[in-house]
Amino acid sequence: MKLTISILSLVAISLISCSKSKDDIDLIEITDPETEVITPKEEEVIVEGTDPIKIPICDGVTQPVPELINENVIPVDKKCGIFLEKNGLLIFEAENTSSDFDKWIYETAIPGYRGTGYLRYNGPFTGSSPLVYKFKIENSGIYRFMIRSSKPAGVEQDANNDCFIKMEGNFVAGEMNSCIANADRNSTQTNPLKTDTKFFGTGGDGEFKNAAGQLDLHSVKPWATYNFKAGETYTLTITGRSSKFSIDRILIADLNKYDYAKYNAYAKNAVQNDCVVEN
Repeated sequence: MKLTISILSLVAISLISCSKSKDDIDLIEITDPETEVITPKEEEVIVEGTDPIKIPICDGVTQPVPELINENVIPVDKKCGIFLEKNGLLIFEAENTSSDFDKWIYETAIPGYRGTGYLRYNGPFTGSSPLVYKFKIENSGIYRFMIRSSKPAGVEQDANNDCFIKMEGNFVAGEMNSCIANADRNSTQTNPLKTDTKFFGTGGDGEFKNAAGQLDLHSVKPWATYNFKAGETYTLTITGRSSKFSIDRILIADLNKYDYAKYNAYAKNAVQNDCVVEN
């Protein structure tokens, strides 16, 4: 008799345990942080030019979709006087400046370039041969400057990877919205943005890959961010510093409108902005 009661008790306990619902289990895991196991999200893989629009940069922001390059159209050189910003985005080919190339050599040897080619610096380390690009802003915002660059394969990580940049016009250093990732990396000083300051990018070793770049202010390495005003025209000057440093395209994007994960795709695949062509 005692054996029968023991067996029945064990069966009852087993049934009760099996009847615990998934909701009960979830509730226990959520309300007990010491036992909760958080599975990290897999890193998202971005396929250039094909990734769909997802979560806006900040609440209430809708990301514009730039026009992409038509591979059936043969690119042509344009000596652009003023590029025209559209929807918070500026993209232009390095070779489409109205400046003389001087110590910058026009080439087509490095794979992955866009437009008709790219510019490789072949001058002295002290800096020379300024390239000037003018552009007009229609939409005010906090913009970041980046370049799609390359350096020779096999060199040291910090070699052949920089230039000087300078911006002229009515602006101050751009302070990024706190809802943007890496918001603390914005420029905090206006003066370095208005004078020739060392700017370096990772670039590809022997090929063109990502859009990148940040200022080198001794121990501080901020992004180059600008608070641009609508209706204003600005002048960007890129001066050579490291020999064999190559520039394919320039990207200036409103950080409050475009997803940082898409910058590389746009720097490679978005069309160059319209411009006023100089005779």
